[in-house]
Amino acid sequence: MARAPMCRVVLLVIAMLSLSCREPDDEGPFPADFEREWTEARDGCTLSHDHELRYIRVFANDGALGPYTQQDSPYPVGAALLKAEYDDPECTEVLSFVLMEKLEAGTTPAEEHDWTWRRFDAQRREIFDRRAIPTTCIDCHAWHCEEPPYGWDYTCPPGSTEPTPR
Repeated sequence: MARAPMCRVVLLVIAMLSLSCREPDDEGPFPADFEREWTEARDGCTLSHDHELRYIRVFANDGALGPYTQQDSPYPVGAALLKAEYDDPECTEVLSFVLMEKLEAGTTPAEEHDWTWRRFDAQRREIFDRRAIPTTCIDCHAWHCEEPPYGWDYTCPPGSTEPTPR
């Protein structure tokens, strides 16, 4: 007889634990509806001289929009820029994404400049290629986008000029 109440308690505890262990309702590293939730920070579809010569659209979250477009204040921690990459000049079908996110000062090796770079496929699944990400991103952004007039804090905002080849 004493067993039944104990079984109910055990079942209740198991139910409570299973609820607390559910996956969060997180959409991932950037919103699924990024075109609506973030701001397009450049003028539409543009051919990128990098990013495998793909066409790109750049979206910014609220923290990145001002520094990216105005280049007059530092990026706050959590500022994020998303490059949606396309194969056509109308930017109709996403091929992949590259996400840049500003981190706390000193949380990355010095050559990463407190940014993290990540690549995702069209379904928003992360692509892990440690030979290319973040090394290729870092090398390019350090050369092209370190400071005005070429960039702003290792980002390549609108109006940046191309540096003279080394």
